[in-house]
Amino acid sequence: MKIRSRASAIVMASLGSLAAPAMAAEFDARRYLSGDWNGARKSLAETGVQLRLQYINQTAHNVSGGDRRTTAYADQIFAAGIFDLEALWGWKGAEFQIEVANRNGASVSSEAGIGALMGPQFIYGRGTVTRLRQFSITQRWLDDRLSLKVGRIHPGADFFGASCTFQNLTFCNAGVSNRISDRWFGAPLSALGAQVTFSPYARWFFRVGGYDANPQNLSKEQGLRLGTSGDDNGTLLVAEVEFRPASGSGKEGSYRLGVARNSSDLPRLVNRAGYPAGTTADAVGTHDTDRALYASFEQQLTRNDAGGGLRLFGSVIRGDQQVTRIGEVISLGATYRAPFASRPNDRIGVAIGRASISSELTSAQRRLALDLPDRMGAVGVQRHEIPIEVNYGIAVARGIELMPNIQHVRHPGGRDVSSATILGLQLNVEL
Repeated sequence: MKIRSRASAIVMASLGSLAAPAMAAEFDARRYLSGDWNGARKSLAETGVQLRLQYINQTAHNVSGGDRRTTAYADQIFAAGIFDLEALWGWKGAEFQIEVANRNGASVSSEAGIGALMGPQFIYGRGTVTRLRQFSITQRWLDDRLSLKVGRIHPGADFFGASCTFQNLTFCNAGVSNRISDRWFGAPLSALGAQVTFSPYARWFFRVGGYDANPQNLSKEQGLRLGTSGDDNGTLLVAEVEFRPASGSGKEGSYRLGVARNSSDLPRLVNRAGYPAGTTADAVGTHDTDRALYASFEQQLTRNDAGGGLRLFGSVIRGDQQVTRIGEVISLGATYRAPFASRPNDRIGVAIGRASISSELTSAQRRLALDLPDRMGAVGVQRHEIPIEVNYGIAVARGIELMPNIQHVRHPGGRDVSSATILGLQLNVEL
């Protein structure tokens, strides 16, 4: 898939999953702050070595709602190396990839007492620790129509599919895909696994994958380890079909439908008396399978002279209501690149979403409120959270983008409380 504008190339190379395979990528020095290193970087790419270093930080200030007016800051340093083993060693159709991410900072949702279901800073989460995000070998056959990837990988690199041009977690593949299952260990986590893609026709892609569902993958102690300790066994299986409609005018699109099944035994959200787990002394049963459905799309609708234009995206995830606290996430949004002739690499974004508490848990909370109101606590009956974000991506210089944004979160945490308004600023640097 060709990406016409430099700003689009930066974002899609950084966070998207719709771009062409890394082996087919071409080096473009205009995407990087440090440029071509006097020709060394292009030479490395031509010999099969691509190196990336990216820095993202997100600042968020709560101006209404929540408990406090405060500011929080989170950041991530990401490093990756992609090695074309055919170009390097003559291993036809093979590629090695390694990715490492380090996260730091705090969440404005916690610091300001907002209690949002979906974080206002997608870069926050999974602990302040350096993690091995990918360590994999990919083998391609049949003119790249069949591929196998094995190693330490994360499902979001191949499944669900959505670029990330927003600050709220609801609108970013890296975070929202984690809601498919509690054992879907998305970036910056990873798990031992394997993934197969088969493309029998030019525009159709069929994918299946299997991943270790051991919760030890969540531990900070996991860090840079290749293996996983602990004896909690389970496997996450994912299957997906993707269709990319034909386009001769740069109006690319992607439409995906997928299912996931986790074989681990998980505690139910509702105890045997029909109340939320932990609110009474009644026993809590286990659920032997965790199933989910999802669909997502991205479609370029228009193209302007600068190579930008209007792009729509959307997704829906329906998790297992028995064990998944956030039982459904829906998002819909649009971006417009090159909004002004004088700003060909800028971008405008607007999106709205809805994160819903599990219908089983909501029903149990209602039951508790009627039968035992003294046990309800401060949470109350939770239903839906509705985040809205408007942003403007400013291409400051080569490899640098600033994205001021405003987020409005109705019913934070799915509770009947005051809405929160958050002012944000994201800095993205491709070194």
